[in-house]
Amino acid sequence: MKKLFFAAAIMMASVVSAFAQHEAGDITLQGRVGMIGSDFNNTSDTKARVGLVIGPEMEYFLTNRFSLGAGVLYSQQGAEQDKADVTYQLDYINMPITANFYVVKGLALRVGLQPGFNVSSTIKADDVKVDLSDPVKTFDLALPIGLSYEYRHFVIDARYTFGLTEVFDKSKVDLDSKNLTFQLSLAYKFKLK
Repeated sequence: MKKLFFAAAIMMASVVSAFAQHEAGDITLQGRVGMIGSDFNNTSDTKARVGLVIGPEMEYFLTNRFSLGAGVLYSQQGAEQDKADVTYQLDYINMPITANFYVVKGLALRVGLQPGFNVSSTIKADDVKVDLSDPVKTFDLALPIGLSYEYRHFVIDARYTFGLTEVFDKSKVDLDSKNLTFQLSLAYKFKLK
């Protein structure tokens, strides 16, 4: 019985120390930079456009295992035509709002909602650029799902976002597509409080 009690005490101590990285009430800020691959759904003739994602995110810890995050990220999205030298360059300011659950020390599962605002829309064919701001909707809503791992203030983050709104105004362009993105980024986390 003593051995069982001792083993349970060791397990509880390891669980408590595993989640002692952050405490309830902690606020952190992280600068994030990474790569994003984006494409449109419902298309068979496009492939991913690879671009940059960069910006700050804050995180507020409600408990040592659960936090809420919010950020402002500049994101180069769009798609490329498969068989032609044509690129849809759609750049957004995305504002991910996530719920983060720390499964073990440093490893978090993330899910949330991401409103985005289109700031630049062009189509590039060879060396010619054409403005696409008229048919591209200015507001985009997406569902981000991902995970991150924090080690000594460095954070590696991987997210997949599913677009919930149409990219193009159907009254102007006959395209029924939503944004799909995968991003991989690196951040450095500062504790503010």
